[in-house]
Amino acid sequence: MSFSPTPAHPEAAGADRFAIRCEVLRLSAQPSGAVLSVQFLLDCGVAALFAWQYSVPHAAAWLALIAATTAWRGFFPQRLPVPLTADNLPPALRQHTLRIALHEGAHGLAGVLLFNPHDPTSQLMIGLVVMAMTLSSAFSVSYYTPAMQLAITLLLAPVIAMGLALGAPVMKVLSLLGIGLLAMVWKLVSERSRQLEENIGLRHNESTLRQQALAGLQEAQQAEAERLRFFSAANHDLRQPVMAMGLQAEVLRQQLHAGEDMARVMNTVAALSRAQQALEGLTNQLLEIGRIEAAADPIAPVAIALAPLLNEFARQAGSGRVRVRCPATAVVWTDLVALRRILGNLVDNALKFTPRGRVLLACRQRGERWRIEVRDAGIGIAPEAQDRVFGDFEQVGNVERNLQRGHGLGLAIVRRLALRLGVEMSLRSAPGRGSVFAFALPAAPPGVPLAPTPVADAEAAQAPQPLRPGLVVLVVEDNAVVADGIAALLRLWGARPQLCGSAAEALALPDLAPFDIALCDIRLPGRLDGIALATELQRRRPSLPIALVSADIDDATRQLAHERGWQALRKPVHPATLQALLRRLQR
Repeated sequence: MSFSPTPAHPEAAGADRFAIRCEVLRLSAQPSGAVLSVQFLLDCGVAALFAWQYSVPHAAAWLALIAATTAWRGFFPQRLPVPLTADNLPPALRQHTLRIALHEGAHGLAGVLLFNPHDPTSQLMIGLVVMAMTLSSAFSVSYYTPAMQLAITLLLAPVIAMGLALGAPVMKVLSLLGIGLLAMVWKLVSERSRQLEENIGLRHNESTLRQQALAGLQEAQQAEAERLRFFSAANHDLRQPVMAMGLQAEVLRQQLHAGEDMARVMNTVAALSRAQQALEGLTNQLLEIGRIEAAADPIAPVAIALAPLLNEFARQAGSGRVRVRCPATAVVWTDLVALRRILGNLVDNALKFTPRGRVLLACRQRGERWRIEVRDAGIGIAPEAQDRVFGDFEQVGNVERNLQRGHGLGLAIVRRLALRLGVEMSLRSAPGRGSVFAFALPAAPPGVPLAPTPVADAEAAQAPQPLRPGLVVLVVEDNAVVADGIAALLRLWGARPQLCGSAAEALALPDLAPFDIALCDIRLPGRLDGIALATELQRRRPSLPIALVSADIDDATRQLAHERGWQALRKPVHPATLQALLRRLQR
């Protein structure tokens, strides 16, 4: 639980605000030498790549700018006035903003100096590289919102402008996506800074309790060190798949130019897909950690029958690798969403590090609580490493940082969720003898109705039904790029899409009878959103299958869709997932 302290007097509020701004400046003005070094090495790799495929002078000029600004920040850090006062704080903030803007602006010049107007593949590569720089900078450069928002604008705006002005059609599409990324990162930076300022304000508001304030300061410093390590690791792991995508894109270009056989080309395409999946997976995990720490999803305890839930995880794993040992009477009292996330990450972790053998999901009663265990026969964990396996980006059995085995955030998410639920997570393990992760939950009060849990779908166990030729699909999507992509896939699958850019356009259709399925985005222009549109479509034609396809799908939206008989898919949606949905909904 977090709250914003309310000072008793306006003077106290002003003093707290001043203290918060001073603290933010102190945290932001000291660059990390390790982060700058790793960032410069990666910049060298980018310069070498584009020197090879585009222009040595341009790459050398850009790298010289990066070297100059990096040396400036690293060897000549900003010297803050001592003490900071109301008079010297604004100039210090302006100086910090200028330093950050120059450093990130130099990175942004890659969008001009390394932009090849004659090579669409090279354009896509520099666009992806700059977008990755933007994402990593949002986590590691500064905590001062104006400085960070100016920096990411200077970083991303040049490549967007070049793409729109001189880019190939596919680069223009990527530039439009870059505008959306810029807006998203602006919001992310503002939210992160607000949360940091709230934490600092809470600490400063405890000035009357000096001993507690000192302990809180030490804890905040430790948390800051952990946050710096977290952002540094995130910066590294975000850049890795982007670099892989850039290299594989160049390989693909060379293969197509040389006319190599289709098998090699498809191997390169598969490598690109794996890198994209790694980047998407890491981004999703970072966003989930952010939602947990921000307490965006309230804890709502309900009565949960454990046997159906554990059997669902066993079914999803497939191949009989996960067994369940749980009495039918096991019913716990906790939050269903948090419990599913904990179990999902524990099972996924067990399967990744168990090359051979099975995973057991066991449950037994201990007094008024039910103890849940996830046992595996994997590689095990040495005693000296067990204290850090729940840390961020920690992978004891993956020292080579193989992205196919995750990023080391699954157990970190488990730790955060367990803290929110107020439960203690235990670990028992030995090298070569597997691991047992366990936690206990309170038994549900007697007589409380059970919360619905998913059960195995009998149709899902059958062979997949082919998509019926000529399936007519109503697609309501305001983003033209996404709409065209969905329509192209549907046509490849033999379906007939009908595109509408708004709810009003969809409701203006003279007849809904020809449509077999409706796919609705939630954020739509105009007075009606996707949920209101789906409600009206269902009222006009109750038998029409409807699916919400949006980035705004959360647990509340899923529950609403379930109650109304709709489906819900969260963007980005993989083609196979979309095709499986159409197969289920077709009549």
